[in-house]
Amino acid sequence: MSEEFADAFGDEEEHSPAGGHSHTEPEPELVYSSAVEFFADLLAQSYLREVNEGAAYAWCPEWYKHPEALIRMEAIWRAWEHLRLEPALGVSTWWLNHADPHMRILMDKEGPFKKCAYDGHKTPARDRNALPHTTPEAGIFD
Repeated sequence: MSEEFADAFGDEEEHSPAGGHSHTEPEPELVYSSAVEFFADLLAQSYLREVNEGAAYAWCPEWYKHPEALIRMEAIWRAWEHLRLEPALGVSTWWLNHADPHMRILMDKEGPFKKCAYDGHKTPARDRNALPHTTPEAGIFD
């Protein structure tokens, strides 16, 4: 994942076990080493849609160059790595609550790939600002 979003998932934090006990379950090994590998090997093969050039869906083959797409794909991948271990409803939960909602937004004609839909990848404008935000006055949430 890009350095830009590394802290969004708390990768650098260490979590101590509840109650201070030192006996913890080992973390399961990841199936995929990155969101890009996950997308290429599993997700891209699962979404069979006509995209771009007049289709109902937009997609950019260089999706990883779009900040919104990169962080959403990272979230989809991490959710899959976790939920794949749930034997009963894990995969269904992943599709309904993670993959489909994020992919609907990413593939929307007005979504992050809007400018890429007809002429190939268009790098997002550097001068484009984030959503407007004003810092709240001190004490507003006390």
